[in-house]
Amino acid sequence: MNVADASTAHALRSLRLLLEAYASSGELPQWEAAAAQIRVVRLEPGAVLFRAGEAHPYVYFVQRGLLKSQMKVDGGRRLATVFFSEEGEIMASLPALSMDGAQRALARSLHPRTRTLNVAAEAQSIYTMTALEPCLLLRLPFATINQLAAKHAAWARLIATVSGLHATTLQMDVAWLRGTPEQRYRDLLAEQPGLIDRVTQRDLANFLNITSVALSRIAKRVRDESEIMPDAEVAEGTGLSVEARHSTA
Repeated sequence: MNVADASTAHALRSLRLLLEAYASSGELPQWEAAAAQIRVVRLEPGAVLFRAGEAHPYVYFVQRGLLKSQMKVDGGRRLATVFFSEEGEIMASLPALSMDGAQRALARSLHPRTRTLNVAAEAQSIYTMTALEPCLLLRLPFATINQLAAKHAAWARLIATVSGLHATTLQMDVAWLRGTPEQRYRDLLAEQPGLIDRVTQRDLANFLNITSVALSRIAKRVRDESEIMPDAEVAEGTGLSVEARHSTA
């Protein structure tokens, strides 16, 4: 087995274990049928996985690498980085999954924000996903998952779990966005310290919705703060003391 085959096999095992955990199932029924539809996607830095406005009904598992998602804001005048996807994550452009229930409800204007959510009815992505590092992804058509969910409770639980985690993440992000830029930077250092070293200053500033100059000032202030507390334990790789990190949680 060559290196590429070994890495793909490892990715498949990792994905299966993760999906079975989400499904609260010892084994997912008809796993072989799902695995037969899985495709390996390799991306180089700068490669676009999918673009806003495209129909892209696939679910991805990130085995290796880092990607950013960007969407147009301010009336389409600029691109904002809205989140990063890293190893171990399951990701998809949810509006582009073409979920029948959502389409029926929106077609009948049963949701109070039907006009805003019309992209789900049109089954189009609302953001562009771009690789920041060399990436190894596994791609599975959502239609395959949906068909298996109609037959097996374990696959239906999997969809519910992933959707619930996504909704929880969005709710937490809403609260995070209400903090000051410096508070958001400190929280990011505490929760995802490795991410800071993997993205450019420009991408990080865009994500925090501040200028690169403002980010440099915040980062320097945090570093200087850690340097004046020599007796405090310093969190590895962050430049933040553990005491300071806990105080910003």
